[in-house]
Amino acid sequence: MAARPARGARRGRLRVAVLRRARLRGRARRAAPARPAPSRRAGGRNGALARAQPRAVGSRIARRVKVLYLTTNYPAAESPVDGVFVREHARAAAAAGAEVRVVHLQRTPGRKGLYELVPEEDDPPLVRVRYRRFGRPLSYAAFLAGARAAAGDPDVVHATSHLSALAALTLRKPVVYSEHWSVFLPENPARLSPPMARAARFALERADLVLPPSEAMRAALAAHASRARLRVVPNVVDDELFRPTPHEPSGRLISAGLMGENGAKGYDLLLRALALLDGGSPVLEIVGDGPRRAEYEALARELGVEERVRFAGLRPKPDLAERMRSSDLFVLASRFENNPCVVLEAMASGLPVVATRVGGLRELVDERSGLLAEPGDPESLAARIGEALDRLEGFDREEIVRRARERYGREAVGRLLLRAYEDAQRKAEPPPPHGLA
Repeated sequence: MAARPARGARRGRLRVAVLRRARLRGRARRAAPARPAPSRRAGGRNGALARAQPRAVGSRIARRVKVLYLTTNYPAAESPVDGVFVREHARAAAAAGAEVRVVHLQRTPGRKGLYELVPEEDDPPLVRVRYRRFGRPLSYAAFLAGARAAAGDPDVVHATSHLSALAALTLRKPVVYSEHWSVFLPENPARLSPPMARAARFALERADLVLPPSEAMRAALAAHASRARLRVVPNVVDDELFRPTPHEPSGRLISAGLMGENGAKGYDLLLRALALLDGGSPVLEIVGDGPRRAEYEALARELGVEERVRFAGLRPKPDLAERMRSSDLFVLASRFENNPCVVLEAMASGLPVVATRVGGLRELVDERSGLLAEPGDPESLAARIGEALDRLEGFDREEIVRRARERYGREAVGRLLLRAYEDAQRKAEPPPPHGLA
């Protein structure tokens, strides 16, 4: 999908169509923010992981920056884990001093018209735009119209998918765009359709700043959209909720994640690795649910490990935090991965991690925090789990916690987000008149 202005684009009316090429006019004529532009510019176009500095970034902004989070994924009663990483980013930005609102573009049957706006009490403030399930392109028209109706007048729009970024670009505001979708990663066999791939490239190259959460995703997005301005800003861990306690060996492994149709989390590989461990191996608890749960439960019985595996289902975050604190080791057997929040949460809880050598996991796990196994290889995974259990007391849990908080804690990532918003505003400002530079 790509959006093209109709003749009345200056008055905010859009025509939506599936096109090979698309262009949004008038981006250069956006109103500049009231504050003056600082003289120092951010370095690097495709920079590595941004580092949070100890200074308060917000001190350079004359007032609280108003940020609109425009997202197609956000926790809801019917899908409590959907877009949790978006809410954590929004909360980190708010805690760092931004004035944050969230607009969730939710494709559901509306009661009337193209869409309806449904405010909800949440932290940060939330409005759900429930747009109607029409066929294309009318569904996209409802999507865009609802986004514009709920947007208000922010200083910066933070979009969290390429579809919400397309809507954000029509608002004529500085756009920061986070992309979390693993479909861009080379290890993921799924691919975008050609129209969706063009829409994603359009959004990536026209956003003022794109924030992939891992180096792996940064490289994948750079390959897809060479002109995108990329800066790595990782996911957030709630380091007040996920915290360590004095460790007492429990004989428990823990893994967590959705049991999706694509098998991304590799639970079949993990169960086969468990079967290869000695009979005295610890109990494995899997926190999560999904359409393949029954298949994994059947596999555990087939492998003869059903007495050593507990399928806990979906659990609230506080419950997951407690379960992590009472475990010895976190294990993730993913086939492809970006910057998984569950690994950040495990580390903030002081858990060593055994994970597969794919995507962003290679950036998270090193010899001080755990061990990496070869992807798709139960024997390698079993060997690394056994090795980690043998040297369990050799891991410095306090060091694991400290590093997790310094890089992924709410305060650290909040500073990175404020700097991104500041830089996006500066980039979007028009150049000074000739002779006044």
